[in-house]
Amino acid sequence: MFSSSQPPHTVNLPAAYRHWQDQTRRMLEPLAALMHPGRADLPIQGPASDHDAQADRLESFARPLLLAVHWLQSAPRAEDAALRARLAAWFREGLVIGTDPASPHYWGPDANYHQHHVEIGLLAIALQIAPEHVWDPLTPDQKDQVARWLGTSRGNGIVNNNHYFMGVHILEFLMKHGYGHRTDRAIVDEFLTRLELMHRGGGWFEDGINQAYDHYNAYAFHFYGLWWARLHGHNNPARAKRWRDWATPFVRDYEHFFAASGEHPAFGRSITYRFNCLNVFGLAVAENCTDLPVGRLRRLCTRNLDFFLSKPIQQEQGCLGIGWVDQFEGLMETYSCAGSVYWCAKGLSPLLLPPEHPFWNEPEQPLQSELGDHARVIPPAGLVVRSTGGEVEILNAGSQISNLNLRYGAWKWSKSAYRTGVSFACAFPNQTNWSFDSALTLQLDSSQVYGRHSTVAVEMDEQHVFYSYNLGFRTNQVNCSVEAGVWWRAGWILQLHHFECRTPGVLRLGGYALPLPKVGAAVPSRPVETSSPEGHFRISAPLAYFASDGRGTVLQPLTPFAGVAEWDTRLDDSKPRAHVAAPYHVTPVLKTQRLGRAAGEKGFVAALSWVGHDTAASAPWRVLEGTTGAWTLSHPKLGRWEIRHWSLPALG
Repeated sequence: MFSSSQPPHTVNLPAAYRHWQDQTRRMLEPLAALMHPGRADLPIQGPASDHDAQADRLESFARPLLLAVHWLQSAPRAEDAALRARLAAWFREGLVIGTDPASPHYWGPDANYHQHHVEIGLLAIALQIAPEHVWDPLTPDQKDQVARWLGTSRGNGIVNNNHYFMGVHILEFLMKHGYGHRTDRAIVDEFLTRLELMHRGGGWFEDGINQAYDHYNAYAFHFYGLWWARLHGHNNPARAKRWRDWATPFVRDYEHFFAASGEHPAFGRSITYRFNCLNVFGLAVAENCTDLPVGRLRRLCTRNLDFFLSKPIQQEQGCLGIGWVDQFEGLMETYSCAGSVYWCAKGLSPLLLPPEHPFWNEPEQPLQSELGDHARVIPPAGLVVRSTGGEVEILNAGSQISNLNLRYGAWKWSKSAYRTGVSFACAFPNQTNWSFDSALTLQLDSSQVYGRHSTVAVEMDEQHVFYSYNLGFRTNQVNCSVEAGVWWRAGWILQLHHFECRTPGVLRLGGYALPLPKVGAAVPSRPVETSSPEGHFRISAPLAYFASDGRGTVLQPLTPFAGVAEWDTRLDDSKPRAHVAAPYHVTPVLKTQRLGRAAGEKGFVAALSWVGHDTAASAPWRVLEGTTGAWTLSHPKLGRWEIRHWSLPALG
């Protein structure tokens, strides 16, 4: 970190370092245009959260502050001097105004389970990243006032997940600066112990009440854990060593999540934080707890940052908007607001490394996804991450979402696969609907659709996963037990689902949801036989759909599906957008006859699905052998695919 007394750097900064500074400045400039004197919030346009206006106001201050301090602590440059001074002054003034109970712009105190607790915890870290700009210049009276406001977090109820870290960082800050209470150290130790009990091995954490294993392992657990070790680890060296040691295997796993383009798979909640995921790499290097080549990590981080910042993710004010690769507010969770996306600022942790660090100067090395097709098995998280043709895919055997959080959309965790370059479709309303792509779903006679949200991984290796789950819910005791296997080969996956349906309904098995940026002339590339005017088709060949740019999605049935299939599409603006990555989409879907008329009706469905650009690779497979326990498939380009597994039923 750099002191304000150091002279500006005008030469000799590595090009990569300057690039990161410039990218950060470009994100700050639209925010600076909204920084009005006498205010303690930013009027960022966008939706409100389901918290309250005060929480959204604080979020619009604290998260951009984190963005600013990463840039302020970096090497000063003459051309940045005026903006640096303006940013630091505005945030200092806002900090004083927002913590003053007599001010009309007071943020108000923290409270039981209030969102303020999260933002105050983040703010406590931000004040320590660039203290010479935002904390040290405050007068003693101003520091006392800020500390009193921080102290409103003491004793409040905290959600049983990564939020315990907020209490840790708030109390550590207060103790560090002479505002501690006698009880603070014991509370910090207890909260850290509770967080450590969420560790499931290999640096992977189950996110408490959320029950999920997703990007929050990087977003939160390793970000806050490594920052605690960095700032306060001297208070408990053994515990700090544990957190650093957990980061080492996690980083080894997590580097496999990044495609050659830099994109990582959209998966789980809060994916609108985008390059937030990068924070663990910069912090792991800063804390000397990774053995990966820094040239490869810089390539990974830069490609991911540039991937998102090259997309149309800015809203009308030039600020970052909610979405993934563009603006799509339908993606947001109810706890999000217009300022939420600036948690992406965590991903700027590489700027903590000084310009002379090898991270900025070593030659780049290719990413794991650039080195060829492979799979990485992550047993603690129930995930296998594989690369295929430079893209990356998560095969989800074990991550789930608790029934308390279905309002976020279980389809963010409930699909068989999540691939970069494709992403997935949403379904609304979140809590009572499921999207069909890359998943098995059950639709009741009432039209209610159920998908998987709880699952147990049974088998995982580099060729397949096998897991158990249920389609249904406690309401009306809807129940369809499923045991599923997924295998993969190049751009294809094979899904096999054994079911026992105890509630009458129809099963659907969906292929990949092909994102379409605009309405075009894309039509099914292979003919299908119309069987009814309602848009159902009698299958005569694999369902295939190719867009005008050559990308396609294919779904090939291996078992009978009552002779019908459907296209789940949005090809115009007559219905709301559903796809994460594009305004329009098309998904091939296979459909069974009505099941469950007899109690516990049993059966199985299987299909091959593909997505990509290579039309030769999209050609259908031929079944050479389909006996119990042994399937052999043949492909004109990919050759033979032999699958041996106890769950394979006889085909045909």
